[in-house]
Amino acid sequence: MIWAMRHTISYRAFARNRAVYNAKKIPEQGIFMTVSSASFNEAGILAYNDGNYAEAYKQFDAAARTGDPAGQHLLASLYYQGHGVAQDLPKAVELFTAAAQAGFPPSLANLALMYASGDGVVQDMAQSLAYGREAAEAGDGQSQFNLAQAYRKGIDVPQDYAEAAFWYKQAAEAGSLSAQNEYGLLYAQGQGVELDYVQAYAWIAMPAEAGSAQSVKNRDQLLEILTPSQQQAARALAAEYAAQYGVNPH
Repeated sequence: MIWAMRHTISYRAFARNRAVYNAKKIPEQGIFMTVSSASFNEAGILAYNDGNYAEAYKQFDAAARTGDPAGQHLLASLYYQGHGVAQDLPKAVELFTAAAQAGFPPSLANLALMYASGDGVVQDMAQSLAYGREAAEAGDGQSQFNLAQAYRKGIDVPQDYAEAAFWYKQAAEAGSLSAQNEYGLLYAQGQGVELDYVQAYAWIAMPAEAGSAQSVKNRDQLLEILTPSQQQAARALAAEYAAQYGVNPH
């Protein structure tokens, strides 16, 4: 299973996506999710979570036939996994692509991963990067983190710490623990941002408090560098960030 599917077959997570796409037009095509397609998708997710994949397929197919990007994405997920229907990767790609053309972030994220690994498509890193960037620009947190990683490491793009910092920041502010740790490390190393141990501590403290062993080590190393007054400032800033940016376990 590829990453973005983890938040498609989940009623709670999908409800958040639905609220976003009910509230504004889908990019490019300018369509709204209709009440009927939302109902189909909700029924399908409930059926999926009950293990009734055949009913989930029926509901998602009905939503997809209305042209609803979320329905297309959910139906594609079933074809990808072979749940409620014979596994069919080309069909999954077709449906993910249709939803991606409407600017649906989870489909953009899935296609980025599929093209990167050659999963159901011919491997194409340029296409993967294009989909990944579009997903990141649409607000997909995991794609923002992945794009930041690519720029930090110089994978398929020229190494660019400033660009990495930009995308880590987007994901970190959305609550990504992984991005918070990496963004803090950039401050600790002065890469892409000005060297600032107080900022480094404040960002790294969040994943450390969430239980990341590496972040705990990073935080403790920063405490050895900070003066007592800087420690006080860093802890205050960490509390402010924790209240503002919350926790997202990806």
